[in-house]
Amino acid sequence: MKDPIIIPERLKTIIHWEKEFVPEVPYLETPTGYFLRFNEEVNGGYPCSPADAILFANTGMDGIHYAFLTDFGTVANLEEAPIVCVSPMDFGNCVRLVASNLEDFFRLKFYGHEGLLMNDFTTKEDYAKYCLKEQDEPEVSEYFDHNKWEKQRAVVRAAAIQTFHFEPIAEPFDYIQQLRAAREKQIVLATADRLGVRAVNTSALKQTYLPHPWHGQEIPYEETDEIRDFVDGAEVETLLSFVRDYQNQAVDDTFSLAIVCRALEARGFQMEAMRLSNCIE
Repeated sequence: MKDPIIIPERLKTIIHWEKEFVPEVPYLETPTGYFLRFNEEVNGGYPCSPADAILFANTGMDGIHYAFLTDFGTVANLEEAPIVCVSPMDFGNCVRLVASNLEDFFRLKFYGHEGLLMNDFTTKEDYAKYCLKEQDEPEVSEYFDHNKWEKQRAVVRAAAIQTFHFEPIAEPFDYIQQLRAAREKQIVLATADRLGVRAVNTSALKQTYLPHPWHGQEIPYEETDEIRDFVDGAEVETLLSFVRDYQNQAVDDTFSLAIVCRALEARGFQMEAMRLSNCIE
């Protein structure tokens, strides 16, 4: 039986702080700009939301949300779990690693790098152009006071930095690129969502791990007998890489989903099976 997952203390304190801060910034929908929450059973609700992720923030826009990546339960302390951005409408690039932990996520957030957390930039120059565009004079609207909104956001940032002693991250774009490069060295099997799969049993690392039969191809989800034969006999890392690719393909098929979920449960991944079922059905 796995130990219960505990809400990170940093997230708990920020949620509490945000509730108390609401009256000071009435023009903002939420002080942080996110809808913060925690429920270990919820991973985001979209087919591409990783089964081994735990949602902690929604943006309220295009389904974009942020989650702790537990690497199928191998990261028990969520204070140390990497953070992913899930952008369901960004087809082909729905899941992205954006911070090595929750602390760094909020460091990027409160030092004004929300755009880097939400969007994927190919080069540092692209990100610099985006920042310059964000600083341009906003369009005037009788329904929205952009200046008031920006001033109150600045108040929140300053208060959060002072209250939680956040330090800036030098070269944020490089930070994320280095984080993703480090991740590539940790994985034992590549997946279409670029998260890959790390070894579950680190005490018995192997030289090679076999990819699933449909790696790099469309998964024939209607061939339930083939899928059942595969998942029943696959080693755990191969099965988990299949799950990532199954989600990346956004399969929406009751029969194959039931087979995959039963296979996960049989290997001890009950929570992941439940999240997978809930976000796809």
